[in-house]
Amino acid sequence: MIPEKLADITVDWLNDALHENGFMENNRIATLTQEPVGAGAGNLSQMAKLSVSFDHYDANLPTTMVVKIPTLYESAREIGRQLNAYERETRFYIDVASHIPMRTPQLIYGAADSENERYVLLLEDCSNCAVIDQVKGLDLELSQLIAIKLADFHSAYWNSDDISRFAWLPRPRGPQMQATVDVLRTSVDACAKSDEFKQMLPEGGWEVCLKVYDKAPLMVQSVSDENLTIIHSDFRADNMFLDYDTPDDPLVVFDWQMVQVSRGPFDLAYLLGASIEIDLRRQIEKDIVRLYHNRLLENGVSGYDFDECWSDYLKGWLMYTYILTMAFASLDMSNPRAAELLRRAEDRWFTAILDNDATRVLP
Repeated sequence: MIPEKLADITVDWLNDALHENGFMENNRIATLTQEPVGAGAGNLSQMAKLSVSFDHYDANLPTTMVVKIPTLYESAREIGRQLNAYERETRFYIDVASHIPMRTPQLIYGAADSENERYVLLLEDCSNCAVIDQVKGLDLELSQLIAIKLADFHSAYWNSDDISRFAWLPRPRGPQMQATVDVLRTSVDACAKSDEFKQMLPEGGWEVCLKVYDKAPLMVQSVSDENLTIIHSDFRADNMFLDYDTPDDPLVVFDWQMVQVSRGPFDLAYLLGASIEIDLRRQIEKDIVRLYHNRLLENGVSGYDFDECWSDYLKGWLMYTYILTMAFASLDMSNPRAAELLRRAEDRWFTAILDNDATRVLP
């Protein structure tokens, strides 16, 4: 039985799960303790760090791991249900993660029961890695590293027939993408009632919200069926670790609940729009987009020129404005760090749209 709450993650359940998938063969977990991670009504998932001991020491078995299951908060769970976020992430780790040239936390165990809305992931604990501070923002060197790794990831499935094997991945104009229109409009309606939200935005930012609100259905419908790949869709610094023990490949990316098939530069827009201080973004963004595009070409992507890449980059900010408004509408602002992150992200995001007159690419 797939657990519904963290209390259901017991020694017996872990032993059954890890023997079932062959991760643990001739050993058994003896003890288990849990430490909740990211608790709160604004999160789509329940998460905990699990610390375990075994009947017999085995250096190949992890003594800590992270468990992730759907939240019990109905308002947040409904958003996850609308976006099919739980199946998307679970299937990603089971079907895709080991085949892409981008590091993710290792999958230890994953199971999905979509009929009963039960999902569980046991993942590698990456708490020994360095956290990238999104509040502080990325520097030039790290932005370059991430852009190159992102291009490598996108290149792997660019216009690939293999994508058709993953029927659970949302496609342009599919029902999950239509659901983002509903989420955007619900969250913008909530933000419209908040002076606090409007004060976070640069001058002209609220007008951007209203333009995106108005054009959202056409915007979602306008995404081409050409030059598609698998993208992360929540590609920001807080969803990344740096493993300095492997300097040749240090980037580890997690939180794949929004994974989908779409246009690669949407991920790059999310990164530069939310994770870099405004002045630095203004100085480097054109060079970073060129670096990303050149890497695509080096990896064999063809029929995709820089002008189209830049246009997709601008569209990415507009496509994912729903995440910025949804974050404000659902976030517990009593968390000081989360509140500061949101304030910076909203300012960075809408300033980037205004700086580049991105609404001109709205349909």
